[in-house]
Amino acid sequence: DNPNSYIIHLSNVPTNVAQQICSCRGPVVMFGILKYERKVSVLHYMVKRHPDYTDPIKAKEELEVHCGYRRSLIRPIYSQNNVNSDKHLTERFFQLGRFTVASAYGHVMFPPSPVLFFPPSSSSSSSSSIMTDDFRPLVAAGTLLTVDPNRMLIKRVILTGTPFSVHKRGAVVRHMFFNPDDVRWFRPVELWTKNGLLGHIREPRGTKGYMKCSFESFIKQNDTVCMSLYKRQLPKWEPQRFQ
Repeated sequence: DNPNSYIIHLSNVPTNVAQQICSCRGPVVMFGILKYERKVSVLHYMVKRHPDYTDPIKAKEELEVHCGYRRSLIRPIYSQNNVNSDKHLTERFFQLGRFTVASAYGHVMFPPSPVLFFPPSSSSSSSSSIMTDDFRPLVAAGTLLTVDPNRMLIKRVILTGTPFSVHKRGAVVRHMFFNPDDVRWFRPVELWTKNGLLGHIREPRGTKGYMKCSFESFIKQNDTVCMSLYKRQLPKWEPQRFQ
């Protein structure tokens, strides 16, 4: 009889979802979606950890995200938000005290949607079973930064070697490679040392991965020779979450 009330008929609802809705003690919220919001892409959340949550959080560790009207389980990777470059270094842990970009696969949303991170419930084995009433601490809060699968998330790996013999600006370095073919392959990559010197590979020496290197200044025997390598990293893809 109320002109402001509507009757909505739902079809093809899974049994477990219907049981969760019927057993829910709170209100049931229904919403419509815009064009493309049923598609899956890479979502980037600008979030900051809550100061009361001090447990370490590794990259790709499962979390429950509340983004706008949606809830889902994700395994995000964390990166710095470098405003002066289009490449962003990934981090192994979710850092405290500053904003971090968390990237994960999810259904398309439009920014700036509010975002809350919670630890997963003990019964959250799938994205269809996250409607629980147990208390969980707030991990982080923020907003949806962007939806961009082309955002360059870069992982850095540092190879190290030790000088075997030193003569002025030259040195024979070992324990960085163990094959002369690898030395030739990485020859164009710049070297650097912990004392701040820059150098390059000249040629391999022998058959055990030793290499001759030249540096811009005199190198010491107790220095460490390093090489930085970079590769693109993507969030963990779990297709069963979007079936």
